[in-house]
Amino acid sequence: MIRVLVADDDQGLRLSVKSALTSTGRFQVEEAFDGLNGVEKIKANSFDIAILDVDMPRLNGLEALKLIKEHNPGIVVIVMTAFATIDHAVQAVKDGAYNYLQKPVQSDELVALLDRAIAAMNMISSIAASSPMLMEGGRKFIGNNQQMQKVFNIIHRLSKVDTPVLIRGASGTGKELVARAIHYNSGRKDEKFVAINCSAIPENLFESELFGHEKGSFTGADQRKIGRFQFAEGGTLFLDEVGDMPLLMQVKLLRVL
Repeated sequence: MIRVLVADDDQGLRLSVKSALTSTGRFQVEEAFDGLNGVEKIKANSFDIAILDVDMPRLNGLEALKLIKEHNPGIVVIVMTAFATIDHAVQAVKDGAYNYLQKPVQSDELVALLDRAIAAMNMISSIAASSPMLMEGGRKFIGNNQQMQKVFNIIHRLSKVDTPVLIRGASGTGKELVARAIHYNSGRKDEKFVAINCSAIPENLFESELFGHEKGSFTGADQRKIGRFQFAEGGTLFLDEVGDMPLLMQVKLLRVL
């Protein structure tokens, strides 16, 4: 049974959301009458999902979201409001919300959204009380402490936005695993994940490998070659050891990104 907390100062809306979820037989729902009450309940009990209204007395939804994520980075948070704006949506996602809903909330839309959230979090399990674990290609990415929980939360947040990501760390710390985790939790998970070891490509082949070439474009180009960028279209391109690229190629890469 998935435990859900619904925080809204509108009792009618709380009851509506609760009814929609409990009717599926898969959710156990508890109510909070405002943001502060919601944060208090989450700190006192274990929840898998929190649904927060933005406009609430004492503590609004965005403020409550930050406190909830500080307490438990693994909890799935969905923010809703009657006055949806792009600024609120972007801020909510930046602060760790899974998604954003505009009122009035439709029952089928709400249940479908929670199902997608649960499916996405299956790869970053340990919601609430369990140890965080990420599955990728049959391998487990595990961490029990607060620092690793923050890593998992960042992975989850990055998987919901389309933006270049810089992953830093010493050799062997799992940079590619993090990249794959972002990919397989994103909307691109069914597309290609293309990894390139930049330190293993000869300098004179960098441009051809990344951007491809047409037949006859230089000596030895006897056929058309698709570059890695084009090959990874719609998916994820992971450039490992990008700091080892020649400076000229780094400039060209910057223009692409």
